Amino acid sequence: MKFGKWLGVVLVGLGCGYAAHAQAGVYVGYSATRMSGITCFDPQSFNSQGLCYNSNTSATTSPNNHVDPSGVLLGGYYDFRNVGPVRLGVDLRYGHDRANKSAADGGGGKDVTGANTTLVGLRGVVHTPFRWLKPYGQMSLGWTSTNAAEPFCAGTVGPVGTPQSNCSTQTPLNTPRRYDNFFRYEGFVGADVRIASILDWRVIELGLGNMTRIGDGTVVTTSASSTGVPVTTAPTSNSIGVRSIGAGLVFHLPSK
Repeated sequence: MKFGKWLGVVLVGLGCGYAAHAQAGVYVGYSATRMSGITCFDPQSFNSQGLCYNSNTSATTSPNNHVDPSGVLLGGYYDFRNVGPVRLGVDLRYGHDRANKSAADGGGGKDVTGANTTLVGLRGVVHTPFRWLKPYGQMSLGWTSTNAAEPFCAGTVGPVGTPQSNCSTQTPLNTPRRYDNFFRYEGFVGADVRIASILDWRVIELGLGNMTRIGDGTVVTTSASSTGVPVTTAPTSNSIGVRSIGAGLVFHLPSK
């Protein structure tokens, strides 16, 4: 009987000790991401009043455009090892981003651009003299499914063979665009501030990375203006720059 009581005390003590390290947690937040270097297929962007962002005279041949989707960020982490002043862990997250503006075309509307992202990475939390402050950094890899680089419709090939939008004779604007797959890597730095024993405020998180297209992506069907012969090409935005900013709340095991 005494042995059972002592065993119970030991197990409770171990459980409290484990919880005191706050080794695991989940978080929810909101983030905004700038995707840049996207080809604009809209010929109206040849002038400063064009419908695509950051227009210039080579809009249909040189990726130069951007779009800023934003949305809910969900994730979780598990810290497992101390290395000097840093506690290492793993992080898994999912982002659901939407924007009302297209980067590849002059069209727009509610949630016309979408991006769904899953990332896994290694993170490190730096111990500081201030127990309430938890700065961290991490490097994550994963996958993004997005239509950010897709025009709303096929077009015609101009005199120099560049794709141009001609939606009146092609796919209607309201037809959903296909989602292409991108390999994504992104580095993050941020800081959590302790609010309670089980709750932190993620004051800010900044990210910087890149997305690389997997495969050829959606095929764009065009036709030569002189012959009318159909021509198929893939979107030229195979590499998209990524910058993000976010904030949120972190719920974790109790800490002192």
